[in-house]
Amino acid sequence: MSVRCSFEDCKCAVITVDSAIKVQLPGQAAETFQLMRGATATSEQNEFLLVKDVWDFDNVGVSKQIPPGLLVDSDRAISFVWENKPWTIEKCLKYLICAECDKGPIGMVCQVKNDHESTTLYLLSLSSLTV
Repeated sequence: MSVRCSFEDCKCAVITVDSAIKVQLPGQAAETFQLMRGATATSEQNEFLLVKDVWDFDNVGVSKQIPPGLLVDSDRAISFVWENKPWTIEKCLKYLICAECDKGPIGMVCQVKNDHESTTLYLLSLSSLTV
């Protein structure tokens, strides 16, 4: 599966994956983090592609820091299920953008945790991209 920038003048490959790991975030996630939505955004607006390693990307940039108050101001924790375990977004560090055209944000770099561990993950909003 090739995931591309949704801008007509760009369309560069952001990431190519054989087996995508998709997670569903709560309805308010895209709005909370002020992520870009493509013109063809549909019911997948809360679906995110989970990427464990930054080197898996073909063409992605890292932009400005995400204001720390976004999660604090949210009325509830943002959680998702990955590998049959519940995970909670503890902190979002940076925005992800298309490295070719600098449009975005198309996702974010997040510190996530569960009952036993914490890790850094990259979450790409599928409503911000073309699949």
